[in-house]
Amino acid sequence: MGLFPILILATLAQASTVGTNAQDRAKAQSLLGEGATLYERGDYYGALGKFNAAYDVYPSSKLLFNIGQTKRLLGRPLEALEAYQRFLDEATNASKEERTDAQSWLDRLQSTLGQLTVLCQIDGSEIAVDGKTVGKSPMVRPVWTTPGRRQVTAVKSGECPMVDYAEVPAGGQTTAVLRPLHGPLAADGSKLDLTESLRSKTDDAGNGWWLGRRWTWVAGGATVALTGAAAIVGWTMQSRFDDLKSSCGKNSPLQTGCSDGDIDSLHTRKLTANVLWGLAGAAAVTTGVLFFVEGRPVTVTPVVGSTSGAMARVEF
Repeated sequence: MGLFPILILATLAQASTVGTNAQDRAKAQSLLGEGATLYERGDYYGALGKFNAAYDVYPSSKLLFNIGQTKRLLGRPLEALEAYQRFLDEATNASKEERTDAQSWLDRLQSTLGQLTVLCQIDGSEIAVDGKTVGKSPMVRPVWTTPGRRQVTAVKSGECPMVDYAEVPAGGQTTAVLRPLHGPLAADGSKLDLTESLRSKTDDAGNGWWLGRRWTWVAGGATVALTGAAAIVGWTMQSRFDDLKSSCGKNSPLQTGCSDGDIDSLHTRKLTANVLWGLAGAAAVTTGVLFFVEGRPVTVTPVVGSTSGAMARVEF
Protein backbone atom coordinates (compact mmCIF):
# COMPACT_ATOMS: atom_id res chain seq x y z
CA MET A 1 0.00 0.00 0.00
CA GLY A 2 2.90 2.33 0.59
CA LEU A 3 4.50 1.53 -2.78
CA PHE A 4 1.91 3.09 -5.08
CA PRO A 5 2.90 6.79 -4.73
CA ILE A 6 6.45 5.94 -5.82
CA LEU A 7 5.18 4.08 -8.87
CA ILE A 8 3.01 6.98 -9.95
CA LEU A 9 5.80 9.40 -9.10
CA ALA A 10 7.95 7.62 -11.66
CA THR A 11 5.28 7.55 -14.35
CA LEU A 12 4.59 11.24 -13.89
CA ALA A 13 8.11 12.04 -14.95
CA GLN A 14 7.58 9.98 -18.09
CA ALA A 15 4.26 11.65 -18.95
CA SER A 16 3.81 13.66 -22.13
CA THR A 17 4.69 17.31 -21.89
CA VAL A 18 2.29 18.36 -24.63
CA GLY A 19 0.36 21.44 -23.54
CA THR A 20 2.25 21.68 -20.24
CA ASN A 21 4.99 23.88 -18.94
CA ALA A 22 8.23 22.16 -17.90
CA GLN A 23 8.40 24.34 -14.81
CA ASP A 24 4.86 23.33 -13.79
CA ARG A 25 5.69 19.68 -14.32
CA ALA A 26 8.79 20.01 -12.14
CA LYS A 27 6.72 21.70 -9.41
CA ALA A 28 4.12 18.95 -9.56
CA GLN A 29 6.90 16.35 -9.38
CA SER A 30 8.23 18.00 -6.22
CA LEU A 31 4.78 18.17 -4.61
CA LEU A 32 4.12 14.55 -5.48
CA GLY A 33 7.39 13.52 -3.87
CA GLU A 34 6.50 15.42 -0.69
CA GLY A 35 3.07 13.79 -0.69
CA ALA A 36 4.60 10.33 -1.08
CA THR A 37 6.84 10.96 1.94
CA LEU A 38 3.90 12.10 4.07
CA TYR A 39 1.88 9.10 2.93
CA GLU A 40 4.64 6.71 4.00
CA ARG A 41 4.67 8.40 7.43
CA GLY A 42 0.91 7.89 7.80
CA ASP A 43 0.11 11.60 7.44
CA TYR A 44 -2.70 11.01 4.95
CA TYR A 45 -4.26 14.43 5.42
CA GLY A 46 -0.98 16.17 4.60
CA ALA A 47 -0.38 13.76 1.70
CA LEU A 48 -3.80 14.53 0.24
CA GLY A 49 -3.02 18.25 0.30
CA LYS A 50 0.18 17.68 -1.64
CA PHE A 51 -1.49 15.35 -4.17
CA ASN A 52 -4.29 17.86 -4.76
CA ALA A 53 -1.76 20.67 -5.19
CA ALA A 54 0.21 18.56 -7.68
CA TYR A 55 -2.97 17.80 -9.63
CA ASP A 56 -3.83 21.51 -9.75
CA VAL A 57 -0.42 22.28 -11.23
CA TYR A 58 -0.21 19.27 -13.51
CA PRO A 59 -3.64 17.55 -13.94
CA SER A 60 -2.40 14.06 -14.72
CA SER A 61 -5.21 11.51 -14.44
CA LYS A 62 -2.78 9.10 -12.78
CA LEU A 63 -2.70 11.32 -9.71
CA LEU A 64 -6.35 10.43 -9.14
CA PHE A 65 -5.25 7.02 -7.86
CA ASN A 66 -3.13 8.67 -5.16
CA ILE A 67 -6.00 10.97 -4.27
CA GLY A 68 -8.41 8.02 -4.09
CA GLN A 69 -6.12 6.07 -1.78
CA THR A 70 -5.64 8.93 0.69
CA LYS A 71 -9.34 9.80 0.73
CA ARG A 72 -10.22 6.18 1.42
CA LEU A 73 -7.78 6.05 4.33
CA LEU A 74 -9.18 9.35 5.64
CA GLY A 75 -12.68 7.82 5.79
CA ARG A 76 -14.14 9.60 2.76
CA PRO A 77 -15.53 6.63 0.82
CA LEU A 78 -17.73 8.58 -1.60
CA GLU A 79 -14.90 10.90 -2.62
CA ALA A 80 -12.51 7.97 -2.91
CA LEU A 81 -15.03 6.11 -5.09
CA GLU A 82 -15.24 9.07 -7.43
CA ALA A 83 -11.44 9.36 -7.65
CA TYR A 84 -10.98 5.66 -8.44
CA GLN A 85 -13.70 5.78 -11.08
CA ARG A 86 -12.18 8.84 -12.73
CA PHE A 87 -8.78 7.17 -12.69
CA LEU A 88 -10.18 4.14 -14.51
CA ASP A 89 -12.06 6.33 -17.01
CA GLU A 90 -9.31 8.83 -17.73
CA ALA A 91 -5.95 7.14 -17.09
CA THR A 92 -6.06 5.02 -20.24
CA ASN A 93 -2.24 4.79 -20.33
CA ALA A 94 -1.97 3.45 -16.76
CA SER A 95 -0.36 0.04 -16.32
CA LYS A 96 -2.48 -3.07 -16.04
CA GLU A 97 -1.32 -3.53 -12.45
CA GLU A 98 -2.40 -0.01 -11.48
CA ARG A 99 -5.80 -0.40 -13.14
CA THR A 100 -6.36 -3.77 -11.49
CA ASP A 101 -5.48 -2.30 -8.12
CA ALA A 102 -7.85 0.64 -8.64
CA GLN A 103 -10.67 -1.64 -9.77
CA SER A 104 -10.16 -3.83 -6.70
CA TRP A 105 -10.49 -0.86 -4.33
CA LEU A 106 -13.47 0.41 -6.31
CA ASP A 107 -15.26 -2.94 -5.93
CA ARG A 108 -14.56 -3.01 -2.19
CA LEU A 109 -15.98 0.46 -1.70
CA GLN A 110 -19.09 -0.29 -3.75
CA SER A 111 -19.84 -3.30 -1.55
CA THR A 112 -19.94 -1.04 1.53
CA LEU A 113 -21.96 1.77 -0.09
CA GLY A 114 -25.42 1.90 -1.64
CA GLN A 115 -27.07 3.37 -4.71
CA LEU A 116 -29.99 5.77 -4.67
CA THR A 117 -32.22 6.28 -7.69
CA VAL A 118 -33.95 9.69 -7.60
CA LEU A 119 -37.29 10.19 -9.35
CA CYS A 120 -38.47 13.78 -9.66
CA GLN A 121 -41.33 14.97 -11.86
CA ILE A 122 -40.13 18.56 -12.23
CA ASP A 123 -37.14 18.72 -14.55
CA GLY A 124 -34.40 21.17 -13.71
CA SER A 125 -34.81 20.78 -9.96
CA GLU A 126 -31.62 20.84 -7.90
CA ILE A 127 -31.29 17.45 -6.20
CA ALA A 128 -29.47 17.13 -2.88
CA VAL A 129 -28.78 14.16 -0.62
CA ASP A 130 -28.39 15.07 3.06
CA GLY A 131 -27.95 18.69 2.02
CA LYS A 132 -25.21 18.04 -0.57
CA THR A 133 -26.09 18.81 -4.19
CA VAL A 134 -25.69 15.77 -6.45
CA GLY A 135 -27.15 17.09 -9.71
CA LYS A 136 -30.33 18.23 -11.43
CA SER A 137 -33.40 16.27 -12.46
CA PRO A 138 -33.87 14.14 -14.35
CA MET A 139 -31.14 12.07 -12.70
CA VAL A 140 -30.03 9.59 -15.35
CA ARG A 141 -27.79 7.52 -13.09
CA PRO A 142 -28.21 6.33 -9.49
CA VAL A 143 -26.29 8.25 -6.83
CA TRP A 144 -23.75 6.47 -4.64
CA THR A 145 -24.24 7.19 -0.96
CA THR A 146 -23.41 5.81 2.47
CA PRO A 147 -25.87 3.27 3.93
CA GLY A 148 -28.64 4.40 6.26
CA ARG A 149 -31.56 6.82 6.23
CA ARG A 150 -30.93 9.57 3.68
CA GLN A 151 -32.85 12.79 3.11
CA VAL A 152 -33.39 13.64 -0.56
CA THR A 153 -34.61 17.10 -1.56
CA ALA A 154 -35.49 18.88 -4.79
CA VAL A 155 -35.60 22.66 -5.11
CA LYS A 156 -36.51 24.76 -8.13
CA SER A 157 -37.33 28.45 -8.36
CA GLY A 158 -41.09 29.00 -8.51
CA GLU A 159 -41.88 25.51 -7.22
CA CYS A 160 -42.61 24.26 -3.72
CA PRO A 161 -39.63 22.31 -2.27
CA MET A 162 -39.97 18.52 -2.30
CA VAL A 163 -38.49 16.01 0.12
CA ASP A 164 -38.36 12.26 0.61
CA TYR A 165 -36.51 9.87 2.90
CA ALA A 166 -34.95 6.60 1.76
CA GLU A 167 -33.29 3.76 3.64
CA VAL A 168 -30.18 2.86 1.63
CA PRO A 169 -28.82 -0.68 2.17
CA ALA A 170 -25.10 -1.48 2.00
CA GLY A 171 -24.31 -3.01 -1.37
CA GLY A 172 -27.90 -2.48 -2.53
CA GLN A 173 -30.11 0.02 -4.26
CA THR A 174 -33.29 1.93 -3.36
CA THR A 175 -35.46 4.68 -4.83
CA ALA A 176 -36.45 8.13 -3.57
CA VAL A 177 -39.63 9.64 -5.03
CA LEU A 178 -40.01 13.42 -4.89
CA ARG A 179 -43.67 14.40 -5.08
CA PRO A 180 -44.83 17.93 -5.95
CA LEU A 181 -48.01 19.32 -4.41
CA HIS A 182 -50.06 19.04 -7.60
CA GLY A 183 -49.48 15.32 -8.12
CA PRO A 184 -47.12 12.62 -6.78
CA LEU A 185 -45.15 10.09 -8.75
CA ALA A 186 -45.82 6.40 -8.90
CA ALA A 187 -43.06 3.97 -7.96
CA ASP A 188 -42.01 3.76 -11.62
CA GLY A 189 -41.78 7.54 -11.97
CA SER A 190 -45.07 8.05 -13.85
CA LYS A 191 -47.45 10.75 -12.68
CA LEU A 192 -50.50 9.78 -10.64
CA ASP A 193 -53.73 11.68 -11.20
CA LEU A 194 -55.28 12.31 -7.80
CA THR A 195 -57.90 14.76 -9.05
CA GLU A 196 -60.80 12.37 -8.59
CA SER A 197 -59.72 11.18 -5.15
CA LEU A 198 -59.19 14.73 -3.95
CA ARG A 199 -62.56 15.77 -5.38
CA SER A 200 -64.33 12.89 -3.63
CA LYS A 201 -62.71 13.77 -0.31
CA THR A 202 -63.71 17.40 -0.71
CA ASP A 203 -67.28 16.40 -1.60
CA ASP A 204 -67.48 14.12 1.42
CA ALA A 205 -66.32 16.97 3.63
CA GLY A 206 -68.88 19.31 2.08
CA ASN A 207 -71.90 16.98 2.38
CA GLY A 208 -73.38 17.17 5.85
CA TRP A 209 -70.73 19.62 6.97
CA TRP A 210 -72.37 19.98 10.36
CA LEU A 211 -71.87 16.23 10.98
CA GLY A 212 -68.19 16.21 10.12
CA ARG A 213 -67.09 18.96 12.51
CA ARG A 214 -66.64 17.00 15.69
CA TRP A 215 -64.09 19.25 17.35
CA THR A 216 -65.94 22.38 16.27
CA TRP A 217 -68.98 21.17 18.16
CA VAL A 218 -66.87 20.17 21.16
CA ALA A 219 -65.35 23.64 21.29
CA GLY A 220 -68.77 25.22 20.78
CA GLY A 221 -70.23 23.16 23.62
CA ALA A 222 -67.34 24.16 25.88
CA THR A 223 -68.00 27.80 25.00
CA VAL A 224 -71.67 27.50 25.98
CA ALA A 225 -70.87 25.63 29.21
CA LEU A 226 -68.16 28.05 30.30
CA THR A 227 -70.31 31.05 29.44
CA GLY A 228 -73.18 29.62 31.51
CA ALA A 229 -70.89 28.88 34.44
CA ALA A 230 -69.37 32.35 34.30
CA ALA A 231 -72.85 33.92 34.22
CA ILE A 232 -73.99 31.86 37.21
CA VAL A 233 -70.91 32.68 39.28
CA GLY A 234 -71.25 36.33 38.32
CA TRP A 235 -74.91 36.34 39.35
CA THR A 236 -74.09 34.74 42.75
CA MET A 237 -71.32 37.30 43.25
CA GLN A 238 -73.72 40.15 42.53
CA SER A 239 -76.35 38.60 44.82
CA ARG A 240 -73.82 38.24 47.64
CA PHE A 241 -72.68 41.81 47.13
CA ASP A 242 -76.26 43.06 47.42
CA ASP A 243 -76.77 41.03 50.61
CA LEU A 244 -73.65 42.43 52.24
CA LYS A 245 -74.47 45.95 51.16
CA SER A 246 -77.93 45.74 52.76
CA SER A 247 -76.55 44.33 56.00
CA CYS A 248 -73.03 45.16 57.14
CA GLY A 249 -72.40 47.71 54.42
CA LYS A 250 -75.60 49.67 54.78
CA ASN A 251 -74.15 52.60 56.73
CA SER A 252 -70.46 52.17 55.77
CA PRO A 253 -68.30 50.80 52.92
CA LEU A 254 -68.08 47.02 52.69
CA GLN A 255 -64.37 47.05 53.50
CA THR A 256 -64.99 48.64 56.91
CA GLY A 257 -68.42 47.38 57.86
CA CYS A 258 -68.21 43.70 56.83
CA SER A 259 -65.97 40.90 58.11
CA ASP A 260 -62.82 39.81 56.31
CA GLY A 261 -64.38 36.42 55.56
CA ASP A 262 -67.33 38.05 53.79
CA ILE A 263 -65.05 40.27 51.73
CA ASP A 264 -62.76 37.31 50.81
CA SER A 265 -65.70 35.19 49.64
CA LEU A 266 -66.86 38.06 47.44
CA HIS A 267 -63.40 38.43 45.91
CA THR A 268 -63.17 34.68 45.33
CA ARG A 269 -66.43 34.65 43.41
CA LYS A 270 -65.30 37.66 41.37
CA LEU A 271 -61.99 35.97 40.48
CA THR A 272 -63.75 32.73 39.56
CA ALA A 273 -66.17 34.57 37.31
CA ASN A 274 -63.32 36.41 35.55
CA VAL A 275 -61.42 33.15 34.94
CA LEU A 276 -64.52 31.48 33.53
CA TRP A 277 -65.21 34.43 31.25
CA GLY A 278 -61.61 34.25 29.98
CA LEU A 279 -61.89 30.52 29.28
CA ALA A 280 -65.21 31.07 27.55
CA GLY A 281 -63.61 33.68 25.30
CA ALA A 282 -60.73 31.36 24.40
CA ALA A 283 -63.19 28.55 23.64
CA ALA A 284 -65.18 30.90 21.41
CA VAL A 285 -62.07 31.83 19.42
CA THR A 286 -61.15 28.15 19.06
CA THR A 287 -64.66 27.40 17.84
CA GLY A 288 -64.36 30.08 15.16
CA VAL A 289 -60.99 28.77 13.95
CA LEU A 290 -62.18 25.16 13.84
CA PHE A 291 -65.33 26.19 11.99
CA PHE A 292 -63.23 27.42 9.05
CA VAL A 293 -60.48 24.76 9.20
CA GLU A 294 -62.03 21.45 10.26
CA GLY A 295 -63.11 19.28 7.37
CA ARG A 296 -61.07 21.25 4.84
CA PRO A 297 -58.23 19.60 2.87
CA VAL A 298 -54.91 20.52 4.49
CA THR A 299 -51.58 20.07 2.71
CA VAL A 300 -48.38 20.11 4.77
CA THR A 301 -45.16 20.59 2.83
CA PRO A 302 -41.70 20.23 4.42
CA VAL A 303 -39.53 23.30 3.99
CA VAL A 304 -35.99 22.36 3.06
CA GLY A 305 -32.80 24.29 2.60
CA SER A 306 -31.16 26.59 5.11
CA THR A 307 -34.34 26.71 7.22
CA SER A 308 -36.15 23.56 8.28
CA GLY A 309 -39.83 23.33 9.18
CA ALA A 310 -43.17 22.88 7.47
CA MET A 311 -45.67 24.94 5.52
CA ALA A 312 -49.40 24.20 5.79
CA ARG A 313 -52.03 25.15 3.22
CA VAL A 314 -55.79 24.93 3.83
CA GLU A 315 -58.10 24.76 0.81
CA PHE A 316 -61.45 26.59 1.02
